[in-house]
Amino acid sequence: MHDYQKQAIRFALKAFASPSRGCGLFLEPGLGKTLTSIAVMDIMHAADPHARFLVIAPALVARNSWPDELERWKGMHSLTWAAAVGTPRQRSKALDADADVTVIGQDNLKWLDGKVGDWPWKGIVVDELSGYKTPRSNRGLILRRHARQAKWTLGLTGTPATKNLLDLWGEIAVIDRSETLERSMTRYRDRWFTPGRYIDMGGRRQPIDYTPRDGAQQEILDLIEPFCLSMKASDRLPGLPSMIETDHWLDMPKPTRDTYDRLRRQMVADLDDGTTVTAANAGVLTAKLAQLTCGCLYPDADDPEGTIRHVDDVKLDALADIIGAADGPVLVFYQFTDELERMRARFPGMREVHEQGVLEEWRNGRVPLLAAHPQAAKYGLNIQDGGHEIVWTSLPWSFDDYRQACDRLHRQGQKRTVRVHRLLESNTVDRRKLDVLTGRMMLHEAVMDAVEGETTGINI
Repeated sequence: MHDYQKQAIRFALKAFASPSRGCGLFLEPGLGKTLTSIAVMDIMHAADPHARFLVIAPALVARNSWPDELERWKGMHSLTWAAAVGTPRQRSKALDADADVTVIGQDNLKWLDGKVGDWPWKGIVVDELSGYKTPRSNRGLILRRHARQAKWTLGLTGTPATKNLLDLWGEIAVIDRSETLERSMTRYRDRWFTPGRYIDMGGRRQPIDYTPRDGAQQEILDLIEPFCLSMKASDRLPGLPSMIETDHWLDMPKPTRDTYDRLRRQMVADLDDGTTVTAANAGVLTAKLAQLTCGCLYPDADDPEGTIRHVDDVKLDALADIIGAADGPVLVFYQFTDELERMRARFPGMREVHEQGVLEEWRNGRVPLLAAHPQAAKYGLNIQDGGHEIVWTSLPWSFDDYRQACDRLHRQGQKRTVRVHRLLESNTVDRRKLDVLTGRMMLHEAVMDAVEGETTGINI
């Protein structure tokens, strides 16, 4: 194991013995969070051979990555395991196996809660802790209730604050028994945040946005530092090649620009074929403006007979140029189904990430162009061997989606500089997306820097 993984193990064991009884390991993708967690469970199992552990992960990761990693490293641990995935019958069979480690997808937490009243697992590993940032989600409520009964909880993520500091409460509440950030989201918000915007709710002003009070960020991060540890791939893997992001600013064609501007100003646009497109609110408007930057426009939700309008191919033209100049396979991330359909038609050799066997072909260099939606490629895909070129035809709003997707190629094992091409249209919502992602990247860096430290005292 790497020295930094041993450091993370020491830190986790120390945190389990603290009042929090839990630990957050904020390790960027590629640093081996899974192997580190296996080692933690193996050590705890050696101390108590009757102890059993539960791993909760995103569905794809629970089905593929965890069983694969447990099998791959079986020479380094003494754990038995069973994956509670598939049909209810298959999941029940895995539970009956009485394995040292049971792996289950976070989408089956409600099923598990109904199936097993008192959870027998003394330790819980929560893979991708950022999936619990919404305090009132069913998965968050179920997990927090059961985590309080476990001996310890280990939370893993590479992106702890993907949007703002409010995200942290739901995640920290899963791993911390000492209520460091207050016992409820309301108290957390009232202590460290100030309402920024309001809406009228039947004559009563309802806050809908909050900003941290002066000094709140540093105070919050100082409080969680004793049981949360961050590690950046660039610091821990000095041999990891760099990732270079290049923005390609493109001009929107005049016909598309005219539609874009009318829709932006009036929230309604009459198209040349007589169709009228409307935006009922700011959210719908933003979505339709984003569609136009990708060369398409979807019909209104109340127009089931409507068809998707193809307005231009500016970004596909730029994509073709990048593919032509690339010195290897290209991984392209898209947002809209229409983009995918048009890429299929234009690039016949293109494959999709969910196709059977395509990832192995990609790793062997037999797929020149691989398409993926960022939410389908966030977790559990080790495909860095297949290429080093990424193209975003449309940026997501989510920093988690963006960072996790890019790190499918920029991770341990990559031997070449990863080039990320971002296709952006000038004076459009593309600029706003880029600004939002930049701001969230700065918050991510602040959180990761604040809880980075050294630990001593436990020999491994």
